[in-house]
Amino acid sequence: REPHHIPFPGQPGPSSAADAGSQAAAAAFDHTPPATASAPIPQPDPPESQEPEPSRKRPHWKEPDHSMCYDRFVPPKVGELATELNGVAVPDVCISSDGPHHVFVIGDWGGRGTFPRPADDREGKRDFITGADDVAQHRVAEQMRKRAAQHEPDYILNVGDNFYWGGIKVKCGAPPWSVWDSTGQWRFIFEEVYTGPGIDGKVWLGVLGNHDYGGFFFQAGWDQAIGYTWATGAPSTGRWMTPAQFWRTTVRYPSFSVDYWFVDTNVFDASGGNDEDHNICSRSHNSPHATCGEQGPSSVEDCPNWFLRLWEDQIEWIEQGLAHSEVDWQVVVTHFPPTWGQKTWLPLAEKYGIDLFVTGHVHLQEVHYMQSGDAFGPTAWIISGGGGGITAENKPDVLGKDDAYGFMDLTLSRREIKIEAISHGGVVRSVTCVRQRLRGGHQAPFVGQSLCEGSHEEKHETDSPMQERFQ
Repeated sequence: REPHHIPFPGQPGPSSAADAGSQAAAAAFDHTPPATASAPIPQPDPPESQEPEPSRKRPHWKEPDHSMCYDRFVPPKVGELATELNGVAVPDVCISSDGPHHVFVIGDWGGRGTFPRPADDREGKRDFITGADDVAQHRVAEQMRKRAAQHEPDYILNVGDNFYWGGIKVKCGAPPWSVWDSTGQWRFIFEEVYTGPGIDGKVWLGVLGNHDYGGFFFQAGWDQAIGYTWATGAPSTGRWMTPAQFWRTTVRYPSFSVDYWFVDTNVFDASGGNDEDHNICSRSHNSPHATCGEQGPSSVEDCPNWFLRLWEDQIEWIEQGLAHSEVDWQVVVTHFPPTWGQKTWLPLAEKYGIDLFVTGHVHLQEVHYMQSGDAFGPTAWIISGGGGGITAENKPDVLGKDDAYGFMDLTLSRREIKIEAISHGGVVRSVTCVRQRLRGGHQAPFVGQSLCEGSHEEKHETDSPMQERFQ
Protein backbone atom coordinates (compact mmCIF):
# COMPACT_ATOMS: atom_id res chain seq x y z
CA ARG A 1 0.00 0.00 0.00
CA GLU A 2 3.00 2.28 -0.10
CA PRO A 3 2.56 5.21 -2.54
CA HIS A 4 4.59 5.04 -5.71
CA HIS A 5 5.88 8.00 -7.68
CA ILE A 6 5.02 7.02 -11.25
CA PRO A 7 4.26 9.08 -14.33
CA PHE A 8 0.62 9.25 -15.31
CA PRO A 9 -0.12 7.70 -18.68
CA GLY A 10 -0.55 9.94 -21.69
CA GLN A 11 -3.04 9.62 -24.51
CA PRO A 12 -2.61 6.41 -26.52
CA GLY A 13 -1.57 6.15 -30.12
CA PRO A 14 1.58 7.12 -32.03
CA SER A 15 -0.06 9.26 -34.68
CA SER A 16 0.15 13.03 -34.84
CA ALA A 17 -3.64 13.16 -34.49
CA ALA A 18 -3.38 11.30 -31.20
CA ASP A 19 -0.63 13.66 -30.07
CA ALA A 20 -2.86 16.61 -30.88
CA GLY A 21 -5.62 14.96 -28.88
CA SER A 22 -3.27 14.59 -25.94
CA GLN A 23 -2.45 18.28 -26.06
CA ALA A 24 -6.15 19.17 -26.20
CA ALA A 25 -6.91 16.98 -23.20
CA ALA A 26 -4.03 18.44 -21.24
CA ALA A 27 -5.16 21.96 -22.05
CA ALA A 28 -8.61 21.11 -20.78
CA PHE A 29 -7.24 20.85 -17.24
CA ASP A 30 -6.53 24.58 -17.30
CA HIS A 31 -9.75 25.56 -19.05
CA THR A 32 -12.63 26.89 -16.98
CA PRO A 33 -15.72 24.80 -17.69
CA PRO A 34 -19.13 26.03 -16.60
CA ALA A 35 -20.75 24.53 -13.55
CA THR A 36 -23.51 22.01 -13.94
CA ALA A 37 -25.87 22.98 -11.16
CA SER A 38 -29.45 23.90 -11.85
CA ALA A 39 -32.64 24.41 -9.93
CA PRO A 40 -33.78 21.35 -7.96
CA ILE A 41 -36.69 20.42 -10.17
CA PRO A 42 -37.60 16.90 -11.27
CA GLN A 43 -35.12 15.59 -13.80
CA PRO A 44 -35.54 12.75 -16.28
CA ASP A 45 -34.19 9.31 -15.61
CA PRO A 46 -31.31 8.25 -17.84
CA PRO A 47 -32.31 6.48 -21.03
CA GLU A 48 -32.38 2.72 -20.88
CA SER A 49 -29.19 1.17 -22.14
CA GLN A 50 -29.05 -1.55 -24.70
CA GLU A 51 -28.75 -5.19 -23.68
CA PRO A 52 -25.46 -5.90 -21.91
CA GLU A 53 -22.70 -7.17 -24.12
CA PRO A 54 -22.35 -10.99 -24.02
CA SER A 55 -18.85 -10.65 -22.59
CA ARG A 56 -19.94 -8.41 -19.74
CA LYS A 57 -20.43 -10.15 -16.43
CA ARG A 58 -23.07 -8.71 -14.15
CA PRO A 59 -21.56 -8.05 -10.73
CA HIS A 60 -22.70 -9.90 -7.66
CA TRP A 61 -22.35 -8.43 -4.21
CA LYS A 62 -21.95 -10.25 -0.96
CA GLU A 63 -23.92 -9.17 2.05
CA PRO A 64 -21.67 -7.43 4.58
CA ASP A 65 -20.32 -9.34 7.53
CA HIS A 66 -21.88 -7.70 10.57
CA SER A 67 -20.13 -10.04 13.01
CA MET A 68 -17.16 -7.68 13.27
CA CYS A 69 -17.30 -4.04 14.36
CA TYR A 70 -14.40 -1.59 14.55
CA ASP A 71 -13.91 1.67 16.42
CA ARG A 72 -12.86 3.42 13.20
CA PHE A 73 -13.50 3.19 9.47
CA VAL A 74 -11.15 0.61 7.94
CA PRO A 75 -10.73 0.69 4.15
CA PRO A 76 -10.71 -2.57 2.22
CA LYS A 77 -7.52 -3.77 0.57
CA VAL A 78 -6.60 -1.52 -2.33
CA GLY A 79 -7.08 -2.91 -5.85
CA GLU A 80 -5.38 -2.34 -9.18
CA LEU A 81 -8.31 -0.42 -10.67
CA ALA A 82 -10.43 2.33 -9.11
CA THR A 83 -13.57 0.46 -10.19
CA GLU A 84 -12.48 -2.84 -8.65
CA LEU A 85 -14.17 -2.25 -5.30
CA ASN A 86 -17.49 -0.92 -6.58
CA GLY A 87 -20.25 -2.12 -4.27
CA VAL A 88 -17.86 -2.88 -1.41
CA ALA A 89 -19.09 -2.91 2.18
CA VAL A 90 -16.64 -1.12 4.47
CA PRO A 91 -16.69 -2.98 7.82
CA ASP A 92 -19.16 -1.83 10.46
CA VAL A 93 -18.10 0.90 12.84
CA CYS A 94 -19.21 0.93 16.48
CA ILE A 95 -19.42 4.25 18.29
CA SER A 96 -19.81 3.62 22.00
CA SER A 97 -20.05 7.18 23.35
CA ASP A 98 -23.33 8.31 24.87
CA GLY A 99 -23.86 11.22 22.49
CA PRO A 100 -25.42 13.39 21.33
CA HIS A 101 -24.08 12.08 18.03
CA HIS A 102 -23.28 14.72 15.42
CA VAL A 103 -22.41 14.29 11.74
CA PHE A 104 -21.41 17.20 9.50
CA VAL A 105 -22.38 17.41 5.81
CA ILE A 106 -20.54 19.41 3.14
CA GLY A 107 -20.43 19.46 -0.63
CA ASP A 108 -19.10 21.39 -3.63
CA TRP A 109 -16.31 22.70 -1.46
CA GLY A 110 -12.89 22.63 -3.19
CA GLY A 111 -11.83 25.98 -4.65
CA ARG A 112 -8.77 26.95 -6.67
CA GLY A 113 -5.24 27.93 -5.73
CA THR A 114 -3.00 27.64 -2.70
CA PHE A 115 -5.34 29.97 -0.80
CA PRO A 116 -8.43 28.52 -2.44
CA ARG A 117 -10.98 30.87 -3.93
CA PRO A 118 -14.28 29.73 -5.42
CA ALA A 119 -14.54 29.09 -9.14
CA ASP A 120 -16.58 31.99 -10.50
CA ASP A 121 -19.82 30.78 -12.05
CA ARG A 122 -21.87 33.97 -11.81
CA GLU A 123 -21.93 34.61 -15.56
CA GLY A 124 -23.16 38.15 -14.92
CA LYS A 125 -26.23 36.97 -13.00
CA ARG A 126 -25.35 38.72 -9.75
CA ASP A 127 -22.74 40.91 -8.07
CA PHE A 128 -19.57 39.52 -6.53
CA ILE A 129 -19.67 40.08 -2.77
CA THR A 130 -16.20 40.69 -1.36
CA GLY A 131 -15.89 39.24 2.12
CA ALA A 132 -18.20 36.37 1.24
CA ASP A 133 -17.70 35.12 -2.32
CA ASP A 134 -13.92 35.48 -2.34
CA VAL A 135 -13.41 33.54 0.91
CA ALA A 136 -16.45 31.26 0.87
CA GLN A 137 -14.62 27.97 1.40
CA HIS A 138 -12.61 29.43 4.28
CA ARG A 139 -15.71 30.89 5.93
CA VAL A 140 -17.52 27.57 5.80
CA ALA A 141 -14.46 25.76 7.16
CA GLU A 142 -14.19 28.28 9.99
CA GLN A 143 -17.82 27.75 10.98
CA MET A 144 -17.30 23.99 10.92
CA ARG A 145 -14.36 24.50 13.24
CA LYS A 146 -16.41 26.67 15.62
CA ARG A 147 -19.34 24.29 15.56
CA ALA A 148 -17.10 21.29 16.22
CA ALA A 149 -15.82 22.90 19.39
CA GLN A 150 -19.34 22.61 20.82
CA HIS A 151 -20.83 19.76 18.79
CA GLU A 152 -17.96 17.49 17.82
CA PRO A 153 -18.88 15.34 14.82
CA ASP A 154 -18.24 11.61 14.72
CA TYR A 155 -17.46 11.88 10.99
CA ILE A 156 -18.21 14.06 7.96
CA LEU A 157 -20.36 13.20 4.93
CA ASN A 158 -18.91 14.60 1.70
CA VAL A 159 -21.27 14.79 -1.28
CA GLY A 160 -18.66 15.48 -3.95
CA ASP A 161 -17.37 18.12 -6.33
CA ASN A 162 -14.22 18.10 -4.29
CA PHE A 163 -12.00 20.19 -6.59
CA TYR A 164 -13.03 22.85 -9.10
CA TRP A 165 -13.09 23.35 -11.96
CA GLY A 166 -12.11 19.94 -13.18
CA GLY A 167 -11.08 17.61 -10.35
CA ILE A 168 -7.55 16.45 -9.57
CA LYS A 169 -5.31 17.83 -12.33
CA VAL A 170 -3.78 14.54 -13.40
CA LYS A 171 -4.93 12.15 -16.07
CA CYS A 172 -7.04 9.17 -15.10
CA GLY A 173 -5.71 5.67 -15.62
CA ALA A 174 -3.12 5.20 -12.86
CA PRO A 175 -3.74 2.53 -10.20
CA PRO A 176 -5.32 3.80 -6.97
CA TRP A 177 -2.29 2.78 -4.89
CA SER A 178 -0.11 5.26 -6.81
CA VAL A 179 -1.57 8.46 -5.38
CA TRP A 180 0.72 11.32 -4.42
CA ASP A 181 -0.04 15.03 -4.26
CA SER A 182 1.71 16.13 -7.43
CA THR A 183 -0.64 19.10 -7.92
CA GLY A 184 -0.75 20.33 -4.31
CA GLN A 185 -4.54 20.22 -4.34
CA TRP A 186 -4.82 17.74 -1.49
CA ARG A 187 -2.56 19.83 0.71
CA PHE A 188 -3.77 23.36 0.02
CA ILE A 189 -7.47 22.77 -0.70
CA PHE A 190 -8.29 19.94 1.69
CA GLU A 191 -5.75 19.09 4.38
CA GLU A 192 -4.76 22.64 5.35
CA VAL A 193 -8.27 24.10 5.19
CA TYR A 194 -10.27 21.69 7.36
CA THR A 195 -8.38 21.71 10.63
CA GLY A 196 -8.87 22.35 14.32
CA PRO A 197 -10.11 20.60 17.47
CA GLY A 198 -13.10 18.41 16.68
CA ILE A 199 -12.24 18.40 12.95
CA ASP A 200 -8.71 16.97 12.98
CA GLY A 201 -8.70 13.24 12.35
CA LYS A 202 -12.42 13.01 11.58
CA VAL A 203 -13.04 10.76 8.59
CA TRP A 204 -14.66 12.20 5.46
CA LEU A 205 -16.98 9.60 3.92
CA GLY A 206 -17.69 10.56 0.35
CA VAL A 207 -18.69 10.22 -3.26
CA LEU A 208 -17.58 11.80 -6.53
CA GLY A 209 -19.33 14.71 -8.23
CA ASN A 210 -19.43 15.54 -11.91
CA HIS A 211 -16.54 18.02 -11.56
CA ASP A 212 -14.37 15.30 -10.02
CA TYR A 213 -14.50 13.50 -13.36
CA GLY A 214 -13.56 16.72 -15.14
CA GLY A 215 -16.81 18.69 -15.47
CA PHE A 216 -17.11 18.62 -19.24
CA PHE A 217 -14.60 15.82 -19.90
CA PHE A 218 -13.88 12.53 -18.13
CA GLN A 219 -10.09 12.33 -17.96
CA ALA A 220 -9.41 14.15 -14.69
CA GLY A 221 -7.93 12.18 -11.80
CA TRP A 222 -11.24 10.88 -10.48
CA ASP A 223 -9.59 7.52 -9.83
CA GLN A 224 -6.98 9.29 -7.71
CA ALA A 225 -9.80 10.82 -5.63
CA ILE A 226 -10.67 7.21 -4.87
CA GLY A 227 -7.04 6.22 -4.38
CA TYR A 228 -6.41 8.93 -1.77
CA THR A 229 -8.30 6.61 0.57
CA TRP A 230 -5.05 4.61 0.89
CA ALA A 231 -2.57 7.49 0.70
CA THR A 232 0.21 7.41 3.29
CA GLY A 233 2.68 10.12 4.14
CA ALA A 234 2.30 13.89 3.89
CA PRO A 235 0.05 15.61 3.16
CA SER A 236 -2.44 12.82 3.91
CA THR A 237 -3.77 12.70 7.45
CA GLY A 238 -5.58 9.42 6.79
CA ARG A 239 -9.10 10.82 6.98
CA TRP A 240 -10.28 10.41 3.38
CA MET A 241 -12.66 7.51 2.71
CA THR A 242 -13.96 7.07 -0.85
CA PRO A 243 -12.89 3.49 -1.66
CA ALA A 244 -15.09 3.11 -4.74
CA GLN A 245 -17.55 4.89 -6.97
CA PHE A 246 -20.31 3.31 -4.92
CA TRP A 247 -20.04 1.63 -1.55
CA ARG A 248 -21.74 1.17 1.79
CA THR A 249 -21.11 0.99 5.51
CA THR A 250 -23.05 0.55 8.74
CA VAL A 251 -22.50 2.64 11.85
CA ARG A 252 -23.74 1.19 15.13
CA TYR A 253 -24.51 3.39 18.10
CA PRO A 254 -25.50 2.18 21.60
CA SER A 255 -29.26 2.34 20.91
CA PHE A 256 -29.60 2.53 17.12
CA SER A 257 -27.80 1.91 13.82
CA VAL A 258 -27.46 3.58 10.41
CA ASP A 259 -26.88 2.15 6.94
CA TYR A 260 -25.10 4.57 4.62
CA TRP A 261 -25.31 4.01 0.86
CA PHE A 262 -22.80 6.04 -1.18
CA VAL A 263 -24.07 6.29 -4.76
CA ASP A 264 -22.58 7.76 -7.96
CA THR A 265 -25.31 9.68 -9.81
CA ASN A 266 -23.12 11.34 -12.43
CA VAL A 267 -25.01 9.54 -15.19
CA PHE A 268 -27.22 12.63 -15.12
CA ASP A 269 -24.35 14.71 -16.49
CA ALA A 270 -23.05 12.15 -18.97
CA SER A 271 -25.75 12.03 -21.60
CA GLY A 272 -23.57 12.23 -24.65
CA GLY A 273 -26.15 14.67 -26.01
CA ASN A 274 -25.85 18.13 -27.49
CA ASP A 275 -25.13 20.11 -24.31
CA GLU A 276 -21.37 20.09 -24.75
CA ASP A 277 -20.63 22.44 -21.84
CA HIS A 278 -22.59 20.40 -19.28
CA ASN A 279 -21.57 16.91 -20.25
CA ILE A 280 -18.79 14.71 -18.88
CA CYS A 281 -18.89 12.81 -22.19
CA SER A 282 -18.65 15.96 -24.32
CA ARG A 283 -17.22 15.41 -27.79
CA SER A 284 -16.11 19.03 -27.92
CA HIS A 285 -13.97 18.90 -24.80
CA ASN A 286 -12.75 15.29 -24.77
CA SER A 287 -9.97 14.31 -27.14
CA PRO A 288 -11.03 11.91 -29.92
CA HIS A 289 -8.61 9.43 -28.34
CA ALA A 290 -9.64 10.08 -24.72
CA THR A 291 -9.56 7.02 -22.46
CA CYS A 292 -9.15 6.06 -18.83
CA GLY A 293 -7.76 2.68 -19.79
CA GLU A 294 -8.97 -0.69 -18.57
CA GLN A 295 -11.26 0.70 -15.86
CA GLY A 296 -13.09 2.92 -18.37
CA PRO A 297 -14.46 4.92 -19.90
CA SER A 298 -12.51 3.39 -22.74
CA SER A 299 -13.42 6.11 -25.26
CA VAL A 300 -15.68 9.08 -25.88
CA GLU A 301 -18.10 6.74 -27.62
CA ASP A 302 -18.14 4.39 -24.64
CA CYS A 303 -18.54 7.16 -22.06
CA PRO A 304 -22.37 7.54 -21.94
CA ASN A 305 -22.96 3.80 -21.77
CA TRP A 306 -20.18 3.42 -19.18
CA PHE A 307 -22.07 5.75 -16.86
CA LEU A 308 -25.36 4.04 -17.70
CA ARG A 309 -23.94 0.64 -16.80
CA LEU A 310 -22.62 2.12 -13.58
CA TRP A 311 -26.07 3.48 -12.73
CA GLU A 312 -27.83 0.20 -13.53
CA ASP A 313 -25.36 -1.78 -11.44
CA GLN A 314 -25.90 0.53 -8.50
CA ILE A 315 -29.68 0.31 -8.58
CA GLU A 316 -29.46 -3.49 -8.57
CA TRP A 317 -26.93 -3.31 -5.72
CA ILE A 318 -28.82 -0.87 -3.52
CA GLU A 319 -32.17 -2.61 -3.94
CA GLN A 320 -30.59 -5.91 -3.04
CA GLY A 321 -29.05 -4.32 0.03
CA LEU A 322 -32.11 -2.36 1.12
CA ALA A 323 -34.18 -5.54 0.98
CA HIS A 324 -31.93 -7.07 3.66
CA SER A 325 -31.36 -3.94 5.73
CA GLU A 326 -32.43 -4.27 9.37
CA VAL A 327 -31.11 -0.98 10.79
CA ASP A 328 -33.02 1.97 12.24
CA TRP A 329 -31.96 4.53 9.63
CA GLN A 330 -31.24 4.26 5.91
CA VAL A 331 -29.34 7.19 4.42
CA VAL A 332 -28.33 7.66 0.77
CA VAL A 333 -25.33 9.92 0.16
CA THR A 334 -24.92 11.09 -3.44
CA HIS A 335 -24.03 14.14 -5.49
CA PHE A 336 -27.24 14.84 -7.41
CA PRO A 337 -30.47 15.53 -5.49
CA PRO A 338 -33.11 12.80 -5.86
CA THR A 339 -35.15 14.99 -8.19
CA TRP A 340 -32.64 13.67 -10.73
CA GLY A 341 -33.78 10.09 -11.27
CA GLN A 342 -36.97 10.65 -9.34
CA LYS A 343 -38.76 7.81 -11.15
CA THR A 344 -36.16 5.43 -9.73
CA TRP A 345 -35.75 6.93 -6.26
CA LEU A 346 -39.42 7.41 -5.35
CA PRO A 347 -40.44 3.72 -5.43
CA LEU A 348 -37.26 2.67 -3.63
CA ALA A 349 -37.85 5.27 -0.91
CA GLU A 350 -41.42 4.11 -0.37
CA LYS A 351 -40.85 0.36 -0.63
CA TYR A 352 -37.80 0.17 1.62
CA GLY A 353 -38.28 3.23 3.82
CA ILE A 354 -35.28 5.34 2.84
CA ASP A 355 -35.17 8.04 5.51
CA LEU A 356 -32.80 10.66 4.11
CA PHE A 357 -30.99 11.68 0.94
CA VAL A 358 -27.82 13.71 1.54
CA THR A 359 -26.84 15.58 -1.65
CA GLY A 360 -25.19 18.63 -3.23
CA HIS A 361 -24.63 19.75 -6.86
CA VAL A 362 -26.94 22.76 -6.63
CA HIS A 363 -24.85 25.51 -5.11
CA LEU A 364 -26.92 26.47 -2.12
CA GLN A 365 -28.24 25.04 1.16
CA GLU A 366 -31.75 23.55 1.38
CA VAL A 367 -33.72 21.13 3.55
CA HIS A 368 -36.81 19.39 2.15
CA TYR A 369 -39.16 17.45 4.39
CA MET A 370 -42.92 17.01 4.45
CA GLN A 371 -43.44 20.09 2.30
CA SER A 372 -46.52 20.68 0.21
CA GLY A 373 -45.99 19.32 -3.27
CA ASP A 374 -42.84 17.37 -2.38
CA ALA A 375 -43.25 13.90 -3.87
CA PHE A 376 -40.79 12.40 -1.39
CA GLY A 377 -43.05 13.19 1.56
CA PRO A 378 -41.69 11.46 4.69
CA THR A 379 -38.30 10.89 3.08
CA ALA A 380 -36.20 13.97 3.79
CA TRP A 381 -33.64 15.26 1.31
CA ILE A 382 -31.06 17.94 1.81
CA ILE A 383 -28.85 19.91 -0.55
CA SER A 384 -25.53 21.01 0.90
CA GLY A 385 -23.92 22.33 -2.25
CA GLY A 386 -22.74 25.58 -0.70
CA GLY A 387 -19.34 24.42 0.52
CA GLY A 388 -17.61 27.35 -1.16
CA GLY A 389 -15.69 25.70 -3.98
CA ILE A 390 -17.79 27.56 -6.52
CA THR A 391 -19.81 30.75 -6.34
CA ALA A 392 -23.30 30.24 -4.97
CA GLU A 393 -26.50 30.42 -6.98
CA ASN A 394 -27.77 33.28 -4.83
CA LYS A 395 -26.07 36.44 -3.58
CA PRO A 396 -24.56 35.95 -0.13
CA ASP A 397 -24.64 38.32 2.80
CA VAL A 398 -21.33 39.10 4.54
CA LEU A 399 -22.99 38.29 7.89
CA GLY A 400 -24.17 34.93 6.59
CA LYS A 401 -27.88 35.65 6.79
CA ASP A 402 -28.47 33.58 3.68
CA ASP A 403 -28.52 30.03 2.32
CA ALA A 404 -25.75 30.60 -0.22
CA TYR A 405 -22.82 28.96 1.57
CA GLY A 406 -22.65 26.65 4.57
CA PHE A 407 -22.84 23.09 5.84
CA MET A 408 -25.27 20.86 7.72
CA ASP A 409 -25.05 19.47 11.24
CA LEU A 410 -27.02 16.25 11.73
CA THR A 411 -27.84 15.05 15.24
CA LEU A 412 -28.61 11.34 15.15
CA SER A 413 -30.80 9.57 17.68
CA ARG A 414 -32.96 6.47 17.80
CA ARG A 415 -36.22 8.24 16.94
CA GLU A 416 -35.18 11.40 15.10
CA ILE A 417 -32.51 13.03 13.00
CA LYS A 418 -32.22 16.74 13.64
CA ILE A 419 -30.91 18.71 10.65
CA GLU A 420 -29.44 22.14 11.32
CA ALA A 421 -28.42 24.28 8.36
CA ILE A 422 -25.44 26.43 9.38
CA SER A 423 -24.46 29.37 7.19
CA HIS A 424 -20.99 30.71 6.41
CA GLY A 425 -21.61 33.34 9.08
CA GLY A 426 -22.56 30.81 11.74
CA VAL A 427 -26.28 31.55 11.47
CA VAL A 428 -28.61 28.63 12.15
CA ARG A 429 -30.82 29.01 9.10
CA SER A 430 -33.23 26.16 9.80
CA VAL A 431 -33.84 23.31 12.19
CA THR A 432 -35.74 20.26 10.95
CA CYS A 433 -36.52 17.05 12.82
CA VAL A 434 -36.99 13.93 10.69
CA ARG A 435 -38.73 10.76 11.82
CA GLN A 436 -38.10 7.29 10.51
CA ARG A 437 -39.89 6.21 7.36
CA LEU A 438 -41.11 2.63 7.57
CA ARG A 439 -41.23 0.14 4.73
CA GLY A 440 -44.29 0.86 2.66
CA GLY A 441 -44.01 4.61 3.06
CA HIS A 442 -45.48 5.40 6.48
CA GLN A 443 -43.81 7.35 9.26
CA ALA A 444 -42.87 5.65 12.49
CA PRO A 445 -44.97 6.71 15.50
CA PHE A 446 -43.25 9.18 17.78
CA VAL A 447 -43.55 9.48 21.55
CA GLY A 448 -41.54 11.80 23.76
CA GLN A 449 -39.69 15.08 23.42
CA SER A 450 -38.47 16.13 19.99
CA LEU A 451 -34.83 17.04 19.44
CA CYS A 452 -36.11 20.26 17.89
CA GLU A 453 -37.57 21.43 21.16
CA GLY A 454 -35.16 23.81 22.82
CA SER A 455 -33.79 25.09 19.49
CA HIS A 456 -35.74 28.34 19.82
CA GLU A 457 -32.85 30.02 21.63
CA GLU A 458 -30.98 30.37 18.33
CA LYS A 459 -33.72 32.33 16.58
CA HIS A 460 -32.02 35.62 17.36
CA GLU A 461 -29.16 34.75 15.04
CA THR A 462 -31.20 35.24 11.88
CA ASP A 463 -33.72 37.71 10.52
CA SER A 464 -35.78 34.97 8.90
CA PRO A 465 -37.92 32.51 10.87
CA MET A 466 -36.50 29.06 11.39
CA GLN A 467 -38.16 26.08 9.79
CA GLU A 468 -39.08 24.03 12.82
CA ARG A 469 -40.99 20.92 11.85
CA PHE A 470 -42.29 18.37 14.34
CA GLN A 471 -44.14 16.01 12.00
